[in-house]
Amino acid sequence: MSLALFRWSFLLACLLSTVALAGESRPRRQKEKAAKLVRVEGGHRLHRDTATALKRMATDALKDNVALRVTSGYRSLREQRFLYDQYRRGRGNKAARPGRSNHQRGLAVDLVIGERTSKRYLWLEANACRFGFRRTVPSEPWHWEYRPSSTFPPVVGFDCLGNPTTSREPPAPIARTDAS
Repeated sequence: MSLALFRWSFLLACLLSTVALAGESRPRRQKEKAAKLVRVEGGHRLHRDTATALKRMATDALKDNVALRVTSGYRSLREQRFLYDQYRRGRGNKAARPGRSNHQRGLAVDLVIGERTSKRYLWLEANACRFGFRRTVPSEPWHWEYRPSSTFPPVVGFDCLGNPTTSREPPAPIARTDAS
């Protein structure tokens, strides 16, 4: 075998092994991501930490006769790309570029809100920070993100808006996890 043929064979073998290794890592990453996603009421998926915090928040909301319902949670790259394309064509709501949405990490949740004056929305504004959630898109009152490391609970005796609260006990502290 000539030296040139050997070099080409070696180069081809390296390329093929790199492609084979890259092909194996993608399903592994998808399995790892899927392991962190759990189903919530309504069949939507969220990161397990987001789902746990949302469940706690929904349980607390029910004490005030406020029901929280999810309309969107985790989105795949394909789903986010579709929504972004629709937005760019003027056929849909504002959507982040694929790869830039916290829906793709399972940390963003869209909720049924109604008007900004609805009991549900006002409850979320006053209480969501206690569970690590906050609004991040001013034009979307339904969009809430789980950001426990940068969303601080209110001072005891006050709600998330700084208004005095009733004597009902606040929830247990938020566990800081890998979702942060």
